[in-house]
Amino acid sequence: EAGTLDVMCGASPEDFERVRPIIETFAGRIVHTGPVGSGHTMKLLNNFLAMGYAALYAEALTLGAKAGLTPSVFDAVIRDGRMDSPFYRTFFKWVLERDPNAHRFAMSNAFKDMTYLAGFANSSGTANPMGSAVRNSFALAVNAGKGEDFVPTLSDFVAASNGVSLVPKG
Repeated sequence: EAGTLDVMCGASPEDFERVRPIIETFAGRIVHTGPVGSGHTMKLLNNFLAMGYAALYAEALTLGAKAGLTPSVFDAVIRDGRMDSPFYRTFFKWVLERDPNAHRFAMSNAFKDMTYLAGFANSSGTANPMGSAVRNSFALAVNAGKGEDFVPTLSDFVAASNGVSLVPKG
């Protein structure tokens, strides 16, 4: 909303202190993550968590719709409970209000980030089944021509792929 960014910066302590004043001109929150490269790794992990939540919300909403639960019922249970979060709220601005600016991050970028995560997992010799599942969710949407659509619309794609709609009636 305020147009500030979170910055995860990997650098030596000396270099970090030297660049901090510059980063402070545009960042709302700055975290020194450790040596060079650690900021990039942390950004991948942060995006993995965010896109993982997006894929989970899309699938949970679809399962709920199949059982007759509306997105507003889903929201009534999640909002203000333990599973509520700022990410949930921006995602659900699309689901409930159809606000196209709720979470402006293209599914093609989500797919790209999850592909980078897969490469990182591979190079570190780490099994990453959850990352693969999240990447596959976005791959399906991107390959269906939805790459430029924003991440919350994954919920509509997953629902439509399973024969249900999440669009509020009325």
